[in-house]
Amino acid sequence: MNRLKLKGIFTVVCGSILCVFTSNTAQAQTLTFSQAYEMMHKENSALKAQEKQEEVHEYEWKAAKGLRYPTVKAFGMGVYLDRSLGVDLNGLRNGVGDFVHLPNPELLGNWSVSFNKRDMAFGGFMATWPLFTGGKINAAIKAKSIQKEIGEKDLENKQNQLISELAQRYYAVKLADEAVKVREEVLKGMQHHLHDATKLEENGMIAPVERLSADVAVSEARRQLDAAIKDIKLARIALANTLEVDEVPEDLVSGFFILDALEDLDFYKDAALINYPILQKLVLQKDLAEQGIKAKKSAYYPTVAAFGQTILAHNNPMSAGVMHDNDNVWVVGVGVSYTLFEGLRNRNEIKAAKATKESVELFETKAKNDVQMLVTKLYQDIEKQVEQIENLSTQEKLGEELLRVRNKAFSEGFASSTDVVDAEMKLSGIKLQKLQAHFNYAINVASLLEYAGLSQNFIEYAK
Repeated sequence: MNRLKLKGIFTVVCGSILCVFTSNTAQAQTLTFSQAYEMMHKENSALKAQEKQEEVHEYEWKAAKGLRYPTVKAFGMGVYLDRSLGVDLNGLRNGVGDFVHLPNPELLGNWSVSFNKRDMAFGGFMATWPLFTGGKINAAIKAKSIQKEIGEKDLENKQNQLISELAQRYYAVKLADEAVKVREEVLKGMQHHLHDATKLEENGMIAPVERLSADVAVSEARRQLDAAIKDIKLARIALANTLEVDEVPEDLVSGFFILDALEDLDFYKDAALINYPILQKLVLQKDLAEQGIKAKKSAYYPTVAAFGQTILAHNNPMSAGVMHDNDNVWVVGVGVSYTLFEGLRNRNEIKAAKATKESVELFETKAKNDVQMLVTKLYQDIEKQVEQIENLSTQEKLGEELLRVRNKAFSEGFASSTDVVDAEMKLSGIKLQKLQAHFNYAINVASLLEYAGLSQNFIEYAK
């Protein structure tokens, strides 16, 4: 009884492990668009590089804020002179001794005064603190803050561009896969037609040239299939490059889609003006130019700074009562500097900064018009692709019926082999055009959302 229970438990456990392994294996062979996005977001080097650039702007902004605070430095110095500096007053001493009739003037002591030793050493701290710079520090900090925001917009723009690139390459693989299926259907249909033509020729119902026409059609269908297979390989290499992986799974499960309804055109045009990172970047660059003007104007104001210094250790380098062994000499003060003349350099730099701002404003106006035009064009292209898909769907049904009729007529001797081949080629052409329209639709939606600053929505649409 115990053996039976153990055997049953072992069977259940092994079965569970096998199911999990099989499930993981099956999952590893498929790739949805959202999974591809997550993979790209983690592995893409261009995105990582842009993120690192954003870190640079972050730390530069933090570094600029340090301009508001005092700077404290430690210093030390050692000096050795070839001789001592001082004055020998012993001659005066001797004269004084003679004047007072001293028998030995040395009784008055040594009147040789030394101002310093031959070797001197001292060390301490010094500090400076800008109190007023005419707005130069504020402009510098604000400029770095704006550059940090520009970096954020560059990162957002790169993320949106990569979503559009991923859409283009993911659905290029999907298009190539579906095209191969169409080519396989054509080859299968042509092979079936060749089989029928061969039987009819053997029975004397058609001329050999009819069978030869079917043979040529099979060869052409095989050639087109081989070319389509090569297209898949190239498309997969491109997708793997975006994902930065060695190879992509065989089955891309996110198919082509058609949205129930787009927002109206004005919605996307307004969204582009508000959300498109490049337009936002131009606004920030305009603000950056304004800070440049303020920084240049600060030269018209004086610079006021507090300073302080203390010597904490020395070897009594001065001996005239200025510094003693146990003294910690210190000094504090306030300094003011003002540039009186610099060859009109600052005036011209201000004019250059103003011209930079005006240039950015003109670029902003042009960019807004260009983006509005692109959004309109993409929106109309999307509508056109939907119309084409609907029209081609109708043509596909008619093409299928035509091929059925031609095959039946050929088997009964009322149609030629060329009629069947033409019907097969026409049907496959319609299917490929429909696939291309689906591909164009997906890519145009991705581009429209990119310019509208809504690229993240595409991940939801693609599922």
